[in-house]
Amino acid sequence: MITANYDSSLVSFATIQKLNTMHDFSAAQIKKIVIHYVGNKANEERLTLSEHHLRSLTIEEEELLLKYFLKPFQSEEYTAFHHHSDLELNESYNYINELFLTSVNFIEASQKLGKHLYAHSIHPRIKAGEFYVVHFSDVVLDGEMIEAVGLFKSEQKNVFMNVRNADERLELQFDQGIDIRKLDKGCIIFNQSADDGYKVLIHDQLSKGEEAQYWKEDFLGVASISTEYTMTKEYMTMCKSFVMEEMPQAFDIDRASQIQMLNRSSGYFTERDEIDSTDFAQTVLEQPEIIETFNVYKERYKEEQNVEIEDHFESSKQAVKSGKKFFKSVLKLDKNFHIYVHGNPDNIEQGYDAERGLKFYKVFYKEEK
Repeated sequence: MITANYDSSLVSFATIQKLNTMHDFSAAQIKKIVIHYVGNKANEERLTLSEHHLRSLTIEEEELLLKYFLKPFQSEEYTAFHHHSDLELNESYNYINELFLTSVNFIEASQKLGKHLYAHSIHPRIKAGEFYVVHFSDVVLDGEMIEAVGLFKSEQKNVFMNVRNADERLELQFDQGIDIRKLDKGCIIFNQSADDGYKVLIHDQLSKGEEAQYWKEDFLGVASISTEYTMTKEYMTMCKSFVMEEMPQAFDIDRASQIQMLNRSSGYFTERDEIDSTDFAQTVLEQPEIIETFNVYKERYKEEQNVEIEDHFESSKQAVKSGKKFFKSVLKLDKNFHIYVHGNPDNIEQGYDAERGLKFYKVFYKEEK
C-alpha cells in the first residue's frame, strides 16, 4: 500500500490567487487520496470501491491536482453538516469524523462515503463518475493551520486530441478524459467546529434541478451558516428584489428610475465597511414612504426566504464584488438598443409616440465621447 505523503517544503501551490478570505489554500498539500467509481444506482451502474491509496505523486502532478480540487473554492459562503433532529444521524458527518481520526482506517471510511453517495445516486439524470476522497494538510482557516478533507466527483468526460510521432509520421490520436480545469462537484470540510457540524465549502457545477440537489442535500446534508458573507449577499439580493419587484407594485416608477436606484444601492455597498439598515434607507431610498415600504418588505422577505439578516453588520467585500454583477444598469429596448444608465435619471425621459405606436426614450447630454 502506497500513501501519498510529502515533505512540506516541496509544494507552495502559488498558482492559485490568494484572496482576502477566511480560508487560504496557498500552502496546502495532499497527504492521501483514495479514488472510487460511483455509478447511478437507479440505472444499475456499478459501484467500484478501491482498496488502496493513490500512488505517490510527482510535484508537478500534485500541483495540477491541487488546482483542480481547490481553485473553485474561493467563496466565503460556508455551510455545516446538519440534521433536523440530531446531528449524529447525519451519515456523512459521522464518516468525516472517522476520516479525521488517525486511529480509523482512511480507506474504510472513504468506502463508507462511496456507498453512501451511491445510495443517493438514484435520479435518472445523475451521471456516473470518479469519486475522490482527499486528505489535505496545511490549510488555513481563520488564521489557524489545520487539516481538511475534500470530497470530489468528476462526471463530465471530454474528447482530447493528441498528435504523436509514429514511424516518422505525425498521427492524430483521440482520447476521452477529465478536463482538470472544471471540477463538477466537490466540498471541502475543515477540521474545525466539529461539534457544530464543521465548516464546509460546497461546489456544484450543476446547481439547478432535482439531480443537482442530491450532492448538497441528500448526500452531504449541509445547511448555510449565517456569516458576514451570507448576510451581505442576502441583503443585496433583498434590495434588488425590492427595487425591481416590490417598488413597481407600490409606486409609479419607470425602468430608468429603477436602474438609478440600483446604481445608488450598488454604490452604497461598495463604499461601506458596515451595512446599517437605517443608514441604507436614509442614504439610498430617501423618501419616507419608500423607507416605510422597504422596512415592511424586509421583514416579509426574511420570513418567506427563511434567512437571517441583522439590522447592522460588517460588510463582506467578496460578497459585494460577487453580487454587484447582478445590479445591472442596462435598459434593454427590444433587440435593437441597450442604454447604460449611470448618471442623473433626470437626463433621460420616457415617452410614447402615438402615431408610430412605439415607446421612446429621450436622452440629454453635454458632449459626445
